[in-house]
Amino acid sequence: MTANFMFVSDDNYTKNLGVCAYSVLHNMCPAVDQVRVFVMDCGITEEHKAQLQKQTERFDNAEMIFYNIETLLDEVVPKEGARWHRAIYGRLFFPQLMAQYPDIDRLVYLDCDIIMDAPVTELFEMSLDGKCLAGVVDASDTERKQALGLAPQAIYINSGVLVIDTARWMALDASRRIIDYINSIPEELLFPDQDAINYILRDEIKVLGLAYNMMWMLTDRDIPKLVRNIADLYYTEEQVHDALHHGKIYHYAAHDMWSFDGITPIHARKFVKYRNLSDWRGVRRRFQNAGQFCMWLIFTVKRMLTGDFWK
Repeated sequence: MTANFMFVSDDNYTKNLGVCAYSVLHNMCPAVDQVRVFVMDCGITEEHKAQLQKQTERFDNAEMIFYNIETLLDEVVPKEGARWHRAIYGRLFFPQLMAQYPDIDRLVYLDCDIIMDAPVTELFEMSLDGKCLAGVVDASDTERKQALGLAPQAIYINSGVLVIDTARWMALDASRRIIDYINSIPEELLFPDQDAINYILRDEIKVLGLAYNMMWMLTDRDIPKLVRNIADLYYTEEQVHDALHHGKIYHYAAHDMWSFDGITPIHARKFVKYRNLSDWRGVRRRFQNAGQFCMWLIFTVKRMLTGDFWK
């Protein structure tokens, strides 16, 4: 079996990509015949590409393929003054990649701020029940569904991990429809790519277990309290508990993996593990400012007192 993964990165995120990609190769290469990592390139320097390729060559059955999409990104009109880099739209251009690699029938997209900690071969073998993608329901989605005019029972997934049936996606002309939607109301979308994917493909989504996109906020609290506090949490207390102990993909959403900015001890340990195995092992985590150090100290003491630190 060939496992096809897709990332999107510009030059600023290459060290994130390096550690993330290493975690994927470390877990997937022993489990499948071949791993192909497609990087939708938003301006990565040749030096950094060479560094990423060198790391990939440590695995005999792995290949990293760069596909430049800098000019394609001009098709999307970003929100005025948006805090998001336009690279977030890069995943929408994978159909152009298909012209060169028509054998890709299942593609797993991953944000560059994730760590894979177990093989996920099942994502390439599972049925999507005729739908074009699968993902993990976002931790708190009611407000976004209301803003987009989606029904209360609609599924709103986090787009950091997507399992894509490429043939179904292309048959639906999904990329074009999503881009047109973004361009039609750029100022109204809080998470432009994620909002648009959920709105346009609202009837084409299969729900994945929480273990495939374990967001940091779900690994730091008493689970019964967490379930009570997030009123619209899609998953049950039992499902959250199971994911906490059998997580496969950890997501650092809105946090810098390389800094001490409040991410939970579980996520911090996963990152340090794969950073130390990767070719970026010499790059250290850091405090961005004195305020961050104070917050880290407060969080650390609190977690030690409550037992969270030792999970």
